[in-house]
Amino acid sequence: MKTNSIKSLAMSVLCAGSLMGLLTGALTSCTDMGGDGIDTVTWEGSVNPDNSSFHNPVWEPSLDGGTILKGASAYVAISTTTQWAKGLTYLCPVLTSNDLATWDKFTADAFTQASYPVSTEGSEARVNSLSADFARTYSGNKYWLFYTLEGVNGIGCASATSAQGVYTDLGMVPLKNDPQQVSDPFFFVQSKNYYLCYTTADGTYIQKVGLSKTGATIGSSAEPEKIAGPEFKNVAVYYASSSDLYLFGVVDNEIRYARATTAMGPYVDKSGVSLADGSKGEQLITANGVYNVVDNPMRAFINSEGSHLFLCYNAIKGDQQTMSSGYARKPVFVQPFQFAEDGWLVGTATPTEGWTAPRFE
Repeated sequence: MKTNSIKSLAMSVLCAGSLMGLLTGALTSCTDMGGDGIDTVTWEGSVNPDNSSFHNPVWEPSLDGGTILKGASAYVAISTTTQWAKGLTYLCPVLTSNDLATWDKFTADAFTQASYPVSTEGSEARVNSLSADFARTYSGNKYWLFYTLEGVNGIGCASATSAQGVYTDLGMVPLKNDPQQVSDPFFFVQSKNYYLCYTTADGTYIQKVGLSKTGATIGSSAEPEKIAGPEFKNVAVYYASSSDLYLFGVVDNEIRYARATTAMGPYVDKSGVSLADGSKGEQLITANGVYNVVDNPMRAFINSEGSHLFLCYNAIKGDQQTMSSGYARKPVFVQPFQFAEDGWLVGTATPTEGWTAPRFE
């Protein structure tokens, strides 16, 4: 009886320890299968999700209409003009991250009061959408930011020596064909070629632009190309190579995508139909009962292994659509998608709070 009591006590102590161990690692069963001994206990290391996953949303409360780009030493996120706290206005606040998942607290604004854009009438207006990227054009200004102003039809540009700013406003871009209701600019670079995408009332266009100390220019022979119909809005382009580009956009409260072999398009779905000819692309991210709006695909990045594309975008929670300031509350989500052998992306997703894998590296 004494021996059996000691054995029972040992089992009780070990199983209690095992329950604690499950919080930090993996153990084998503590069941005494033979009835006369204790199973082997094996430590298999930490299973903390931080090692392989990240937590969505990656930034709260909001990065409404903003952009994410890769700076010289970190990833940089820039919001539109906002009030995270009532009465405290940020002139396009800037965040930085080393892994797209952990973002620092607010450090600075992209604009100062003196460098902030003004409307054509000379009055200050809210920057309500923007996009920025690196473009080595001449000594000094290496980062370019394109924006729209609330109540103003057109796209402006600004430049800075660092991704974080401070950006200096360089005025409006002289778009061809005088498009109406211009919104949601997206700027990207392909080698020494610079492209500006924008949404209009009749569809999405891409325009090759030149960059100089005085701002963005458009050559006499550089015509805008329509790359999507009016239902495909608020686009972002991922440049995988000179012959492989991905176009993301918002369609009927979904983020969808298409591909092209040249920057100017055409961008086509899996069946080869162009977005400009009526295709809505391939489904990628859909809203759900909690986050009932998906919006603003900001930019995509590929991990070091080349196995996954990570898309950064906004989502709105149904019961938290605005902050106490009255400004839109749009947290940032990062969603990984695995590449199929043919280069298309595998599966679809919804904006879901919690741990998401794999982690960006």
